[in-house]
Amino acid sequence: MDFKSKRKGERREEKGGKTLVFSSLTTPPLFHANERKHTGNTSTRGNPRGGGGGFLLALSLSLLLILSACRPSDNNATAQTATTPEGGETETTVASAETPEGEVSGNATQREETVRSVRVIVAEEGTLTAQKSATVTIEPKQESSVATGATGRVEQILKREGQRVEAGETVIVLDDDNATLQVQNAQLALDSAQINLEKARRATSEGGNQIELALRSAQTNFDVLKQQYDESLALYEVGGVSQNQLDQLSAQLTQAESTLVQLQNQLAQNQRAGGEDLSLLELQVSQASTALQQARDALGETSITAPFAGEISEVFTEQGEFLAAGSPAFRLVSTTEQLGTFSVPPSDAQRLLEQREITFRYQGLDYAATIIRTNAAPNDQRLIDMTAELYPSDTPIASGSVAQLNYTLQEGTGVLVPAGAVTSESGQNYVYVVSDGKATRQAIQVVDEVSGQAAVAGLEAGAQVVFPLPNDLRDGALVRVLE
Repeated sequence: MDFKSKRKGERREEKGGKTLVFSSLTTPPLFHANERKHTGNTSTRGNPRGGGGGFLLALSLSLLLILSACRPSDNNATAQTATTPEGGETETTVASAETPEGEVSGNATQREETVRSVRVIVAEEGTLTAQKSATVTIEPKQESSVATGATGRVEQILKREGQRVEAGETVIVLDDDNATLQVQNAQLALDSAQINLEKARRATSEGGNQIELALRSAQTNFDVLKQQYDESLALYEVGGVSQNQLDQLSAQLTQAESTLVQLQNQLAQNQRAGGEDLSLLELQVSQASTALQQARDALGETSITAPFAGEISEVFTEQGEFLAAGSPAFRLVSTTEQLGTFSVPPSDAQRLLEQREITFRYQGLDYAATIIRTNAAPNDQRLIDMTAELYPSDTPIASGSVAQLNYTLQEGTGVLVPAGAVTSESGQNYVYVVSDGKATRQAIQVVDEVSGQAAVAGLEAGAQVVFPLPNDLRDGALVRVLE
């Protein structure tokens, strides 16, 4: 007799937050649930037939033996799938009732086996890239507090804050009446010194000429007397000239020689004195010329100009005020040449310096720049200060503005997996790899981790890695991959 087609009763159990449903194939009961089973001595109370109870008991035992023989010996099992609310995963529970030979079905044992549903990602070879940013302060490459070189009252202010100027363009004009008068006086002093020098030169030249003429005459007279004396001395030796005549010629020769020496000394003295006077007068002319140039420069300083092209950031005076020489008049900053200063971690500084070319972003526009210098030592925040020069732009950034530097750096290289797929135990990192319907724990080494991605070693590219990773997943667990 086959009772497989007849099922009665179901049993539900709550286990680990999951509902397990059990159903079994049973034989039909021999007695109603409300009937009392009699074993041993039986009562014939109410039975008018007396011995009919023993007959029924014997019949029941015979039927029980027949039913036991007809009950199949194979394990009968049903499977029920329970859905868990966490992460869309499901578990399939297989429940079986075993009836080994020699045992009755009421003592059957149950065995449960769970199949986890998981999601996986495919590990790929690659390089981690880190997207980083830094705040950039824009400042001018040139900045100057321009001072006045002359003293005077402010007569005009031609440029105000925010206005751009070219190199050499006048910004402030001082009253130049006093400076103009100084130029005129200096010119007069120079003219006077030049006149004195010219007079001295003429006097020196004329005096020297007269002495030279007298000296030439004295030299001629001396030469003639010397010749006469020599001739008379020769005649005296032969008796042709008396002693008295020879003495007279000797006295005249001595006098001529004295006059010659005197004139020579006078000429030398005149030349020496004339040269000293001329040098002094020439020095006076040079001094007067310098004074005139200074006066002209002071007159030019009454127009305070921009030393380079840029923008007026501040004016320190007002019309009618008095400015002394050396007082600051306005502040000028360059706009065509700008710098951006920022700070990055030491590990990023060297790679940015090698890269050199970077981009700042300000109000939706990108500005290219080149790194020109960096500090060797970290600042108080343990960051490296760096400076980059912006390329010229038709829309320069206002000085003092804050821009954004976004840069990308390559980090570790390896097989890339989500950082959430990595678990750790006793200092060793693992991932769970799905193969042949099982989740196998595989040891790995984490090379680097950036923004939720990890580069690992010890894992083959193309492996199916469990992610998200259930906390209770165990090595060797049966799994089913969800699409």
